[in-house]
Amino acid sequence: MVLWLTSLKKQTGRVYFFRGVSNVVSCGWKLFFMMINNVMRLEYFVVALTLVPLLLGAIVYRLWWYRAPVYTYSLAHYVAHTTENSAYFRWVFFILRVLILGLLLFLIAKPQRADHRSYTTVEGIDIMLTLDVSGSMACFDDIDDRRSRIQIAKKEALAFIEARTNDAIGLVVFGNGVLSACPLTHDKAVLTEIIQQLDIGTMVDDRSTLLAHGLLAALNRLKVVQSPSKIIILLTDGQPSINDVPIQVPLTIAQQLGVKIYTIGVGNERGGFVRGPQGMILAEGVQLNEQLLAYIAQQTGGVFYRARTAKQVHEIYSAIDALEKRKSTIPVCTRYVDIFVPIVILVLLLLTLELVLYTVVWRQLG
Repeated sequence: MVLWLTSLKKQTGRVYFFRGVSNVVSCGWKLFFMMINNVMRLEYFVVALTLVPLLLGAIVYRLWWYRAPVYTYSLAHYVAHTTENSAYFRWVFFILRVLILGLLLFLIAKPQRADHRSYTTVEGIDIMLTLDVSGSMACFDDIDDRRSRIQIAKKEALAFIEARTNDAIGLVVFGNGVLSACPLTHDKAVLTEIIQQLDIGTMVDDRSTLLAHGLLAALNRLKVVQSPSKIIILLTDGQPSINDVPIQVPLTIAQQLGVKIYTIGVGNERGGFVRGPQGMILAEGVQLNEQLLAYIAQQTGGVFYRARTAKQVHEIYSAIDALEKRKSTIPVCTRYVDIFVPIVILVLLLLTLELVLYTVVWRQLG
């Protein structure tokens, strides 16, 4: 009779266990289908695949190979009476611990919920940098700072790009020809590499200044985007060449597209300096057409800036950075949100339940 009762208790405990395992497997399948439907993901899925076999191996060992120690007592009748239900309680504790270990393993894999309808607020606009790379940009304006105008323009453009994290930025260079060096992009690494490699004569012929052609190339990039705010930052040190198109042509298009043009005139009134033979410094009397640059900015709603030194170029880019910011709410394709908090709470509740059962309800189990 005692043997039959013991066998029945073991069978009853295993029934409860396999019911628990069935529920866990059912939850696992639901999780699997949620991951397939891109509703949830495990960021560290490989870690989970590594640890799951260890947990399953521990469960199999506990069920089929583990043998509990057998103790002999002088008061056998008393012990048999007090441990009558111990097999059942052991299975309860075993199931609780398996659930806790399984949930901890799930936490290690970092579960995340996919939010496909999320929106985020960013400050971003579309910007085309339009840079003069004619021969006069090789001049420098400060005897104490002999960096060329193109070197200063590149340095400040790179700093400006780094600060505009949410903007799509492109690049057009012009001299005796025009090149759309980079389309509008959010890939700042590519744009940075292009600007770093830029120099006088490397991309276009530097023997004249086709300013209006450069503006037309920048507008051509902006016409296809639907951004509520589009600007061109034009940096030059001279005036358009005779063979350039009339400036009114790009201005009319800019007004139709709603594009603001910020103009930056570099160089001082006396012109710049160039390095001559045998270390000599020669004056280069290139005159900047300030009236034209101010007119371009005024006709399109932009601002004209005059930069005589490298410090002023930096201040101008900072001023444009502060002026041109627009908050907009855009949809994010998929944003993953960590869901570890409810799982941690569940683990703590199960641990508390085991502690209460072990120390209060069934303390005699030891």
